[in-house]
Amino acid sequence: MHAQKAVTGRLEAIAPHLGVDDDVIRSAASRGPGPLLDVLARQVKRLDREADVWLLLAGFLGQYPLADDVRMVRRRLRMVDEAVAFRVVLAAGSALPLGFADPEIELEVVVGRVVVDVDFCAKYRHNTGVQRVVRETVSRWDRDHEVRLVAFTATGSSMRTLSDEERRRVVEWDGSVSAAAVDIAKDPQGVRLVVPIDCTIIIPEVPQTAQCAELAALAEFSGNRVGLIAHDMIPVVSPNTVVGAETERFVKYLTLVKHSTRLAGVSKSATQEFAGFVSALPAQGLTGPVTVAVELPTDSPSVPIARVSAPAGPPVVLCVGSQEPRKNHDAVLLAADLLWQEGLDFGLTFVGAGTSVNMSRFDSRVAALRHGGHRIRVLRGLDDQTLMDEYRRARFSIFPSLHEGYGLPVAESLALGTPVITTSYGSTAEIAAAGGCLLVDPRDDETIITQMRRLLTDDDLLADLQQEIARRPPSSWDDYADRLWRGLVVPMGGVSDRG
Repeated sequence: MHAQKAVTGRLEAIAPHLGVDDDVIRSAASRGPGPLLDVLARQVKRLDREADVWLLLAGFLGQYPLADDVRMVRRRLRMVDEAVAFRVVLAAGSALPLGFADPEIELEVVVGRVVVDVDFCAKYRHNTGVQRVVRETVSRWDRDHEVRLVAFTATGSSMRTLSDEERRRVVEWDGSVSAAAVDIAKDPQGVRLVVPIDCTIIIPEVPQTAQCAELAALAEFSGNRVGLIAHDMIPVVSPNTVVGAETERFVKYLTLVKHSTRLAGVSKSATQEFAGFVSALPAQGLTGPVTVAVELPTDSPSVPIARVSAPAGPPVVLCVGSQEPRKNHDAVLLAADLLWQEGLDFGLTFVGAGTSVNMSRFDSRVAALRHGGHRIRVLRGLDDQTLMDEYRRARFSIFPSLHEGYGLPVAESLALGTPVITTSYGSTAEIAAAGGCLLVDPRDDETIITQMRRLLTDDDLLADLQQEIARRPPSSWDDYADRLWRGLVVPMGGVSDRG
């Protein structure tokens, strides 16, 4: 009985948006979900629009339909009389492989709003590159504009409202890593299915695999406008540098990219990668999204930064980034080992984690060097303030990544006045162009060794780079959030502001 009441409530919520008269809705709803579904199915057949089929299925099923569901129902509605339209829609629910995701879920229709998917940041306290971008940006949007924040249901089948704690994880992030995430095996009590109509939907991360197909169908059929923040195409351009599951997820994400409206790359390099993919879509009869570059800022996280002095004793070299082959940490370890053998005295600090396999391999290399008496620290699970303090203590940082969409450790180091050795191409070269960096070919070990030696021994060079950093044009998260809103949201119609 609860499920029947919930289905009736969901159908009542969407019925006005299908052009059904209020008196007809009330009369049909008083007799239960069957009569109301019959009324709506007849109306959708008469309208014969994909967006209406998508909306009816979302309301009836309590989850977003897949592309094949929308196509099948629309085709079959065209082939039958109005009297049996009800059966076509009912059959779509019966054909669900796992049944209704949550037959008792309530529904909230959101019309003409900017809806932002913050699923991962709402559920987890993980806070590396992409999550920093989401939290720094969305917290400012939430402050300055009318936005609706959503996560995904535990099944990944649809967007839902946030709990209070999930909202705080996104817009009131404190930089901590101590609190546990929510139990993503189940949804918080009281959340509602969010069904957008004529909305601008922003998806700032690569969705989880279970969400990609539903989002792609939403982008293709629902009539909503979908905008993406494009971080990189590493899982398909450099698949040898990531685990296979990441490549599989990204390939599914590309179906969403194909049907999105607008895409903002975090660097010129990342934008070029996505523009190349979009340029191939006419072969499928598709236009694809408009691509624009909205480069990330050279700024640090919005947390209090302690005023720290350089540590007493030998200088420290800092390397921030997840321990995976793409970050090229083996080259840093090799360079440090050879410089130690030359007699240079310095410490080396790594900050970051990775998969268990990659961390185990990396830790073995570190252990071997420590056995030789070298000072190497490996720090994991740092809060933001502690990480920023590590930047401030370092003589310089090093980030010789093989492939990046942006390279936040470079930007954060510069924002805190610490020179950087980084890669001479791609997005990191874009960041370095304004000064404060030495560039290297990350595949050339000799170049990395040479530049590390120079910065460890040449105080004048270090001072020159610090002066270059001081002359860099200011670039803040406030600036980025505003530029992203104007470059991504406003052109799609999301212009509503507070006040």
